[in-house]
Amino acid sequence: MNDTFVFIKQNLKPVTISFLGISGIFMLAAAIIQGIYQNEMGGIFEQILKGTTTSSPLPLELFSSTYFLVGLFAWINIIAMRVTLIAYVKVYESKDGETPTMPEVWGEFKKYFLKVLVYSIPVILLIFIGFVFCIAPGFYLLVVLMPFEIVLMVENKGFSEAFSRCYVIIKENFWQSFGIYLVAYLIYSFTSGIIGGVIALITGAISYFTTKDITASVALVTSILNIFSFVFYIIFFISAILNYYSLAEKFDGTGILRRLNNLGGSNNNFNNTEEQY
Repeated sequence: MNDTFVFIKQNLKPVTISFLGISGIFMLAAAIIQGIYQNEMGGIFEQILKGTTTSSPLPLELFSSTYFLVGLFAWINIIAMRVTLIAYVKVYESKDGETPTMPEVWGEFKKYFLKVLVYSIPVILLIFIGFVFCIAPGFYLLVVLMPFEIVLMVENKGFSEAFSRCYVIIKENFWQSFGIYLVAYLIYSFTSGIIGGVIALITGAISYFTTKDITASVALVTSILNIFSFVFYIIFFISAILNYYSLAEKFDGTGILRRLNNLGGSNNNFNNTEEQY
């Protein structure tokens, strides 16, 4: 977690620009669909309060076509945000810590987005089945398969290789990873919840003091403004990415191998004293 905040502090501006610049269009699309659905639900509940009969039972109206579009666009948005952040860190690591530019991140995003999107379908279904049949397997699979997209992109693996790789690197580090993901997600939920609450209060006050019916506009504007709460997703998923690198280092010893390969070369970059090696 300390590494997460140090990394974000050092890369706050470029990573935020790449994050919003690349995945922002997906956030906007998901927000618009969410706003349309909220407006539809507001109209349904208004009819219930007025005692107006509906043409179909309430549960059927809740699960409208827009409802499924909300889920679809939310899933695509999550994948876009994850691919963007993985692409940023991958470019950052390949450039030995130099700040990536948005075109460089975009190049990696284009290369892997469709692949990650398609390969994530069976993973999501498997996790969903785990939650349906018994909650515990769902949480287990959620933690184990968290690095799945990261392995796909950083190691350029296929589906089966990435799937098995997740089990290999996390085998002896499950609870540590679970703790990291839980703390990072709580931070993300708390901070984004504050932003969402402030936006809801402001738009609610505008609706209360306005005589015109602006329900549809308020629902749409609220959803669009909530895009800013997605910025805090950076905290959660950067921690997941750095945890993957930590697990890979424990299993493969890549950092040690890189330093051994550089011995005797002119590109040594040891910033520590000799006694620390």
